[in-house]
Amino acid sequence: MKNNCKTWILFLSGILLLVACVPVPSSQEENETESLSAREPAATPPIEFLATPAFEIVAAPSLTKIEMLDEQNGWGQAAGLVLRTEDGGETWLDATPEDAFNDPAYARSAFLDEKIGWILLEDLDSPTVGTIYRTTDGGASWLWRNTPFGRSYIGFLDAENGYALTGLGAGVGSEGVAIWETKNGGGDFDRTFVHQPGLDDSLPYSGIKNGITFRDKRNGWVSASVPQNGFIWLYRTRDGGFTWAHQGLTMPNGYENAQTSVRAPLFFDGMRGLLPIQLLAEEMAMVFYRTDDGGESWAATLPVPTRGKFSVISGDEIVVWDGSASIFFTVDGGETWSFHASEWLPGDILRELDFVSATKGWALTDLGLYHTEDGGKTWDKSGD
Repeated sequence: MKNNCKTWILFLSGILLLVACVPVPSSQEENETESLSAREPAATPPIEFLATPAFEIVAAPSLTKIEMLDEQNGWGQAAGLVLRTEDGGETWLDATPEDAFNDPAYARSAFLDEKIGWILLEDLDSPTVGTIYRTTDGGASWLWRNTPFGRSYIGFLDAENGYALTGLGAGVGSEGVAIWETKNGGGDFDRTFVHQPGLDDSLPYSGIKNGITFRDKRNGWVSASVPQNGFIWLYRTRDGGFTWAHQGLTMPNGYENAQTSVRAPLFFDGMRGLLPIQLLAEEMAMVFYRTDDGGESWAATLPVPTRGKFSVISGDEIVVWDGSASIFFTVDGGETWSFHASEWLPGDILRELDFVSATKGWALTDLGLYHTEDGGKTWDKSGD
């Protein structure tokens, strides 16, 4: 077999290093991958990093995305920048990979904690391929690899095992997809699924897919929105993504004829989970289905009337903004809701709502980042 090499490329303090040479499959092995045959990816050798350099503070960045991990630590994106905060969003540090990207609209991210994370970028000149960047030291250094897919939803179970959901072209209310998995932190991706019309155990072409979640290496879900009354589009796999089956759920009372936009499930402590569903009806609402058996069954909770954003803190605590001046809050996974008046935030667009506790949260609007210490009753501009 021809002994080619794949390499991770490491950016560290402006120095470009080539690391982690691993075998590239022969043409025969590549054909096996194309036919969806499973194979073990090559292990990524350990990499010895240099000392972490100091981060530069970015003054008043125009944030487009935030993901807070706790009251102090979080990640953000701005135009051409990957950012991190260590003081609750008051200041932001530049953690951008060297020459990474110029348009954050084409970036997807996944972060396990304040140290480990990934950024996936679509190649604007060739949208069917991309580049994935990985950090294990909070953005002080990044490894990057080209990927055989472009714009995708990505997620990771741990530092090694992850997945990507890639659109293959959409029609009116329909979209074909492919699913990829990695077993070495993004060093290699193998395709486990590609849309094949007519198969009973395949994902259907119907539905605009909007998320993917795996609870473990075998059990996963894909969600979608579909222009069909009284139907919940949710498919699950029990074999790591090779085959799929529709998981039928009952519409909540009072919304039997609503259309739905299903989000990917969120799991906590293995077996407990929440499934957010936007109900599109004359009176817009959000409902959270609950599971205590790892997604084998789901039960609808009480719909909350809203067209706004939501933030899931835990399997019990959820914050929902109604799109005007009220905050809804539940401590029992959506079985009951309380609400209180909230100050009207400056700006016309609420981009993100991110709470880490019942009292501490952030709201990203088109006019900047705001934070609350009292559950959303009052808001202050971050960084002022």
